[in-house]
Amino acid sequence: MKKKCAGATEVLESFAQDLLQRGRSENTVKTYVGVLHSFASWLIEEKQVQLDQVTKEDIQSYMDYLDHEGRSATTIDKIFNTLGAFARYLDRPQIMKEVHRKEKTSDYTPPEYLSDKEIKQLLHRLENDENNRNIAIAYTLLYTGIRVSELCALNKEDLQNGLLIIRSRDKERNRQIPVSKVTIEYINKYLDSRIDDQEALFLSNYQKRISTRTVQHMLKQYGVHPHKLRHTFCYELVNKGVDLTLIAELAGHSDINITKQYAKSSKRSQLEDAINKMYA
Repeated sequence: MKKKCAGATEVLESFAQDLLQRGRSENTVKTYVGVLHSFASWLIEEKQVQLDQVTKEDIQSYMDYLDHEGRSATTIDKIFNTLGAFARYLDRPQIMKEVHRKEKTSDYTPPEYLSDKEIKQLLHRLENDENNRNIAIAYTLLYTGIRVSELCALNKEDLQNGLLIIRSRDKERNRQIPVSKVTIEYINKYLDSRIDDQEALFLSNYQKRISTRTVQHMLKQYGVHPHKLRHTFCYELVNKGVDLTLIAELAGHSDINITKQYAKSSKRSQLEDAINKMYA
């Protein structure tokens, strides 16, 4: 029998009680609920779907998102298993069938990022097109490292005194990111061109809050994905010697191991440069 539609909090509380009754430890239950809370937030931001109305397509999209974010196969596997337990709780195990996830492998695949030359080329093309909004979006993603969903959720008031406030449902998890002067200049130039009174920082061509798909489609025209700009931000900080814990805080990584992948990528790049110079 399927559970009735309810808010995420109510559903998670009921799921937690069910797990406890089945003999799961409190730590296990806490981990499961944490995973599902993150998934529920993503569902609302990206799909406008309630947790207990999730579909197989939504789960596949989330698996792909986790892969793009650079989550390890082990982490994705744990999240997949949690979603499987939740699907069984909903009496809907079929939504997990044929969902593909990142396979475990010993080969390390570093996140893709833009080289200095590619950054200059991207920004040059954007500036030549003279679209104030698109330029501001690219600079914001590239030089703050925020997620595209976070960018779309920004309001004008979230830019304060040179800081970008990234808000979370849990206010204690809000984070502040310093914004470069040039990025602020482009954002202000875009805002000065607007005559609306909407609170959203970025709007679509239809004067509505911009969506993740719109941003992705816009950047695709320049041959880049928002994730690549986020990866570039993290990689550049690692390359400049910024402490990994600070990078994790700026990027909003819940697991420092996600941040460490950029250190691996940086080291590999440095080794390749050294070898190339030997035979130049």
